[in-house]
Amino acid sequence: MPTKKPKVFVVHLGCAKNQVDAENLVGEMLHAGFVTCDSATKADYILVNTCGFIEAAKEESINAILAQIKGKKAKQKLIVSGCLSGRYGEELIKELPEVDYWVGTYKPGELLKKMGIVAPQSCDAENLPRMNLGGFKHHAYLKIAEGCNRRCAYCAIPLIRGKQVSRSIDDIVEEAKSLEAQGVKEITLIAQDTTYFGREKGKKGGTLAQLLKAILDNTNIPWIRTLYWYPMFVDDELLDLMANEPRLVKYVDMPIQHASDNVLKNMKRNYRKKELVDILHKIRERIPGVTLRTTVLVGFPGETHEDFEELMELLQDIQFDHLGGFVFSPEEGTPVMEMDLPPVDESDARARLDAVTDFQEELDAERAEAMIGKKVRVIIDQVAEESEYHFYGRTEGNSMENDDIVKVLEGDADVGEFRDALVVDAEPHELIVSLLDN
Repeated sequence: MPTKKPKVFVVHLGCAKNQVDAENLVGEMLHAGFVTCDSATKADYILVNTCGFIEAAKEESINAILAQIKGKKAKQKLIVSGCLSGRYGEELIKELPEVDYWVGTYKPGELLKKMGIVAPQSCDAENLPRMNLGGFKHHAYLKIAEGCNRRCAYCAIPLIRGKQVSRSIDDIVEEAKSLEAQGVKEITLIAQDTTYFGREKGKKGGTLAQLLKAILDNTNIPWIRTLYWYPMFVDDELLDLMANEPRLVKYVDMPIQHASDNVLKNMKRNYRKKELVDILHKIRERIPGVTLRTTVLVGFPGETHEDFEELMELLQDIQFDHLGGFVFSPEEGTPVMEMDLPPVDESDARARLDAVTDFQEELDAERAEAMIGKKVRVIIDQVAEESEYHFYGRTEGNSMENDDIVKVLEGDADVGEFRDALVVDAEPHELIVSLLDN
């Protein structure tokens, strides 16, 4: 009789980079004879993939682990992976003995070795039956580098994931080809700093522009997106390529964090306001129709009211298409913890974040209203179950999970299909469209 295959249920938390780690980890398990299931109660193994970036994410991860411990059956095994366990593994092992296996950020073969399973041959990231945890067969994240060489004062990522290690262009292209063969229509290249791709290796590492050219030359994937750009490594070759290649979506996610020279210096961001403004205007000029997304951090120690006003002035000048805002969260081990800077009152920091959010919401509402009556190209992401709408999708200017959605009121299509549509109504963060005949 055939041996019963052990079932694994996955709980994933955190960013897209962490998601790719989990997909590769589960891919190893599938490669070794496991199968996935859709319920913790049916599983032999439960995998909780954690995030450890900021305090709120850490709390969410701990609560997810505790929830699985509470519901765990006698014979079930609990695995915890990801950034939280990588950062606090020794402490957590003592605090949570109910967890059977602890692994940190993804290292090929580590989990299987701890489980006493001999890793099958070719058990590496490029040869795995990656499980798509995003739930969309037509979209996949493709991680091009691990770690980060920036040592921003507030960020724990270098502590968790180390210095940048870029993959080879050949390996990335092979994975892109594999994803295309699986039916993927949009890939999102991710790293902590995609614009620094390959640069830590010197000339032999290549550049982001060279990588994008190689993917364009070796695949026919319709949409290729990149996250995240660091302001100091954007060159003319990259901008020209994005402007002239229709398969490179005209979308730039550049987390600026702040605009005051004082705060940028304390954050150890290695650029100043003038350089930042120049590169943002250059992107708008060189890539017509580009969508600009950013992230800002308020309440950083030492931030004054005048510093914050400088940030607001930049936001008013650039008028980003999408914006995410956060209040500073102190993280042990980060450089800021050694700095003698006055803390910002939490109520002041929250008020500053509210001001940023209110400004962006008004901008988003104006933009949405201006879209009514225009034609847009959309990708159909999913069927709109139990809704007055037929489908949900996105335009080129919206990344998966982070940005606005399109709601299809009229028309039929297949998931993963690209369609032209007419905007018939709009609200902030969503367009209502009717599909047009191809």
